[in-house]
Amino acid sequence: MAGDDIDSSLAGTIALLWSDHARPVGRSGLTIDDFVAAATELVCSQGLEGLSMRAIAMRLGVRTMATYSFAPGKAALLALMVDRAYRNLYPAGALPCGRNWRSGLTQIAEANHRLFLANRWLQMARPARSPMGPHEIQKNEAELAVLEGIGLTDFEMEQALATVLNHAAHTAALQSGLLAEREQTGLGDPEWWRQAMPQLERFVDPNRFPLSARVGRAATEARQGEFWGERAFRFGLERLLDGIEALIAGR
Repeated sequence: MAGDDIDSSLAGTIALLWSDHARPVGRSGLTIDDFVAAATELVCSQGLEGLSMRAIAMRLGVRTMATYSFAPGKAALLALMVDRAYRNLYPAGALPCGRNWRSGLTQIAEANHRLFLANRWLQMARPARSPMGPHEIQKNEAELAVLEGIGLTDFEMEQALATVLNHAAHTAALQSGLLAEREQTGLGDPEWWRQAMPQLERFVDPNRFPLSARVGRAATEARQGEFWGERAFRFGLERLLDGIEALIAGR
C-alpha cells in the first residue's frame, strides 16, 4: 500500500513538472512559474529552513491553502524549484562537440559549479533520484551531445558525464560550507591556520606522522593557506578529463 502511494506521488510530480507552468491557476491569476519563482526567492534569502507554503503565500498575497493548488506538497515543490534552477543553463550552441569534447566538459563543469555556488540550497533540495523535469532533460541532452561520437559507449557517456557533474557539485558544496563557516566565525583561512597551527603543533609529532606533516605543509603553502577553492576544482577536473581521454585513446 505504501509503495502504491509512492508510485502515485511520483507520477503526480512528473506530470506536474511537464505541465503548462505559464497557465493561470485558480482565481488568483498566478501561474506555477509565479509560485516557483516566489519559492526560489525565499530560499535564496532565507535558506531551505525558511521554506513553507505559508511563507510563499505571504509573498504572493494569497491564502496558504491556495498554494496547494500549485503543488500538492513540499516534495513536488522542491522538484519544481530544482528543475527551474536548470533552466537556460546553456544557451543554444554554446557547448562544443566532437573533437572539442574536453573543452565542452570543462564548460559543463564550470557552469554547474557556478550554479551550485550561486544556489547553496540546490545541493540539499535535489533528490538522489531525480524525477527529471523538462529543464533537466534539456540540460542533460546538451551535455550528452558533447560526448556523442567520440568513442565512448552509451554507458560510458553517462558515467563520464555523471563523474564530471558530481565533481562540480562536490567541490561547490565544500566551498559553500567553507564560505558559511567563514561567515559564522569571521575568520578567513589564513587567520584560521594562525589560530589552529600552534595548537596542532603541540599534538602532531612530525616524527610519528611524517607524510601528513610534509604533504600538509606543502599543500597549505601551494594554496596560500586556502582550503578547498578554485585550484582544487581545476586540479580534480583536469585529472578526470585525463582519465576520459585515456579511455578513448585505449580504443
